[in-house]
Amino acid sequence: MKNQEEKSFPEIMLAIISHAKLSRRAFGMSIGHTSGTMIDNVINGRNGISAGLARKITNRYPEISYEWILTGKGTMLVKPKETPIDSLLLKRVELLEQLIKGQEARLSIMELRLDKNKNLIIPII
Repeated sequence: MKNQEEKSFPEIMLAIISHAKLSRRAFGMSIGHTSGTMIDNVINGRNGISAGLARKITNRYPEISYEWILTGKGTMLVKPKETPIDSLLLKRVELLEQLIKGQEARLSIMELRLDKNKNLIIPII
């Protein structure tokens, strides 16, 4: 008897396709299949999900749990591992965003000064 938390291969495949927000055929193509036949066979219960197919899915969608695809146990999504490069890039993005805010504030001040000085300019005729 199947545990209530476990999912069948068709349920797993449909959940993955839903997560990817693609049609069956587009999903199949996203993992390297030229047609949606293999995907349809899993959904229709003719085939299961092989380790190779699971690997293709997780290579394209690394946030999906390889173990969940093969067993249906646990949760579909895994917490992504943050690499040192990711941390460095995030810090740089935050710094650049702060610099942009500073520059935008400076531009606003300059525009106010320019508007104020427009009234002081006397046209020469």
